[in-house]
Parts: sequence; structure tokens; C-alpha cells
Amino acid sequence: MRTVSEAWIEQCHLQLQSVRADVVDVREQVRFVYGRRDELRHFFDMVVTKGDGRRIACTIKPTIDLQSGRFVEHMRTVAWWVQEKKFAHSVRLLTEQDIDAKALHNANINVALRDRDPDAEDAARALVGNLQGRVSIKALTDNLGLGARGYRALLKLISFGDLLVPQNERITPVTLVSRKESVS
Repeated sequence: MRTVSEAWIEQCHLQLQSVRADVVDVREQVRFVYGRRDELRHFFDMVVTKGDGRRIACTIKPTIDLQSGRFVEHMRTVAWWVQEKKFAHSVRLLTEQDIDAKALHNANINVALRDRDPDAEDAARALVGNLQGRVSIKALTDNLGLGARGYRALLKLISFGDLLVPQNERITPVTLVSRKESVS
């Protein structure tokens, strides 16, 4: 999924949402028309659709832009209209404080894995097919013998959910991973 954003903070939030397993779609710069005669407009930085069908309309702003309180008050009005018009199930105002550095690091890895290497991915899948317990990504990469291609293939298995990483941990070569079925 390719994204275009106007600011670093928007790009971070877009990447974080785009790699979530429960998210099926992320739309950017979505226009919302509201008011008694549809005379007003607000552009949501992104609208996220979850697997269960819920839509979340998100506006992204740096915290410094919220200090006066005017924008927050504006968003209360917009949120009321979003509910009134059934545009989305909820509205979120996101800031840089909502960005988890570890999750962003891992999301950036997933974004970098757009290109496919079926041969390396098949070799990685075969290698981890009988994996017992936890093993470092580096050890698996060494066992694959494909160098960077093997490392990327293992990262791809992590992004597919075939290999599991401990929660809230940055993915690095020393990260211990386990096969999905072997975790209780």
C-alpha cells in the first residue's frame, strides 16, 4: 500500500494503521461535508476501515496546534456531525504522542517489504515449518544461507503473521521469533 502525506506525523500514523492485522483499508484525505445544508467541509487525514466493518475517521495534528483549544472544539462539532450523518463509527484526533516508537519501527520494516521474492519466502517457510520454541532471526537467516534475501523473507513471514515476535519489541536480527502454531 502506497501512501502520500503532508507531514511526518501523518506518515507515521498512516504506516502504523496500514500494517495492522485488523485494518482492511486506509483512505487518505477524505472529504466530509456537513452542516444543515452541507455547507461545511472537513478533510480527515485518514479513514480506517476495520475487518469488522467499523470506520474510524482520523484527524492528525501536532499537540502544539491544539494548545488554544479552538481546533479541539471544532473537532467536537465535526464529530457530532459524523455521528449524525453516520459517516463513521468514531472520530479520533491523533498526535505525535500517540506514536509508539517500537510499533513505528516495525511498521517501517513492513513497508519496506513490498517486493516479493517467492523463492526465498518458500525456503524460509520450509525452514520454519518445524521450528520449535524461539530462535533469533539472525540464526534463522544464517541457516537459510540466502543472506539479505533470507533476512527479508523471514521479515515477510513476520508481517504475514507466520512467525511471531514478542509484543512491544523492536524487530532486530537478535529478536527471538516462534512459529505461530507453537505459541500457546
